[in-house]
Amino acid sequence: MQCRKTFETHISLLRGRVRARRCQALSKRSKLQCAKAALKGKSVCMFHGAKSSGPITELGSQRCAAAKTIHGFETRAKREYRAKKFAELKEIENLLLKKGLF
Repeated sequence: MQCRKTFETHISLLRGRVRARRCQALSKRSKLQCAKAALKGKSVCMFHGAKSSGPITELGSQRCAAAKTIHGFETRAKREYRAKKFAELKEIENLLLKKGLF
């Protein structure tokens, strides 16, 4: 397994005539540094996300925020539902504590 500290910063192209920054991405399977050259002004190659500029317009940003994104096993809607139910449960517990039943 290759550590990020041992990554090569530059790569030689065209039989050593051109020196370019090397992609800083790590392969999931082989655990080795990508052998491609990074794009100008980026630290990764086009296969690892250098071509992506993200949403450009405000509408695009809102669409990305509202998209069904899954982090782990939950969607945003499931997390919001769970948070709402926990808030209701906390409210009931506080009410029971005030009544002395809990």
